[in-house]
Amino acid sequence: MSSPEPSREIVVFGAAGVVGRRACELAGARGVTRAIADAHDAAALARVFAGARVVVNATGPLRETAAPVLVAALTAGAHYVDVGGEQAVMQALYERHESTARRAGLVALPGAGLDCMIGDLAAGWAAAHLCNVTDPGPTLRTAPAPRLAEDRPLDEVRISYVFDELALSAGAQRALFGNVGTRPLIWRRDRWEPGVAAAAHRVNAGPAFGGERDAIAHPGGDALAIPRHVAANLVASYVSTTRRPALGALLRLGATALSFVPRAAAELLAPYAPSDAELARTRFAIVAQVRRGFSAAQVVVRGADVCRTTAAIVAWTARQLAARGAGPVGMRAPGELFRCEPALRELARAADLTIEPSFGA
Repeated sequence: MSSPEPSREIVVFGAAGVVGRRACELAGARGVTRAIADAHDAAALARVFAGARVVVNATGPLRETAAPVLVAALTAGAHYVDVGGEQAVMQALYERHESTARRAGLVALPGAGLDCMIGDLAAGWAAAHLCNVTDPGPTLRTAPAPRLAEDRPLDEVRISYVFDELALSAGAQRALFGNVGTRPLIWRRDRWEPGVAAAAHRVNAGPAFGGERDAIAHPGGDALAIPRHVAANLVASYVSTTRRPALGALLRLGATALSFVPRAAAELLAPYAPSDAELARTRFAIVAQVRRGFSAAQVVVRGADVCRTTAAIVAWTARQLAARGAGPVGMRAPGELFRCEPALRELARAADLTIEPSFGA
């Protein structure tokens, strides 16, 4: 366990892991502390977080660590950021700790990794274009964001995660195993409801990803985060891990079967620790599509290496919060805390991503 340092700005909890280690490196050596402790030992967390301005939770599985680490960070007077994007985790944090963060006058930002952060910002940018709304000002908001399309909600917002040669860290695999026996939530007309596990969606991430391909329903945090700042009749997430239609059909059948498997079965699954070379080979595209009537807009974000990208995103976010003055507090979605277009452009530079909006901005 690390000893406290009064001058620290950022504490990375779980720095021994793949993402945590990289986040420490990318956040910069000065003012960054690596911390390892028992997530359920409140006294140990208090000592580790003392004097910090931002706590980054990179310890999985987040379904076990998110709540105690968030509470300990807020108690220590620090903003909270985590690398997840799992629906069940984010929903629990939103429901149980919204008022805790607000009363503390601090920011809690779950879902600040690849899964949720990028899709949320991309969808917010595309929605602003569709609504013909400009949003000038600094990247990090100094006042709460107005909810887009409140007077005339969008018909749909769909976020698709497209992967080639997908390799996940052991922590990400454990998070995936934790979804066994669950059905993805979707946002439909002002409420969340269970979606269809094998729901399919056709998505085109560009020629480099084989053009149009099948995606299936995915329990991503986008369906929880996006409705907080974009009004829409439907918000749903999807994932595609293969270009082959036959294998895609098999995955849909598997998704349906897994939704009926008891959650206890996840305990029998053992994660595999991929090498850095395997992680680096993963290529991904995140496709944010929004539609209202016959008008549509799309933003595609492409990159490589999920772990490196997640570390870059969370390091950038932590630096932004560590340096900020007054601004929105409480539990926040990325698009509530940041202006979507400039934040996405800055993240693209920080994480070596490419951005392709359909509207030529």
